[in-house]
Amino acid sequence: MNAKDTILYLKELLLTYLDELKEITDSNETLFAYGEKTAYTECLEVLQRWESANLYGLDFDIEKRYPLI
Repeated sequence: MNAKDTILYLKELLLTYLDELKEITDSNETLFAYGEKTAYTECLEVLQRWESANLYGLDFDIEKRYPLI
């Protein structure tokens, strides 16, 4: 797998995980699950720094789509 394919695979994996954790907040679920959500969000924010991120669907505000509060 080349670098671009790896990044795209990682993006899809993180989005899938975040969709599964969408309803998790620090006040209504376990702190571990909230920590997962925070880490996945931060990883996506790093991926958005990729020069081609906008071309591959990373052109949205991650924290608006997956709020941490």
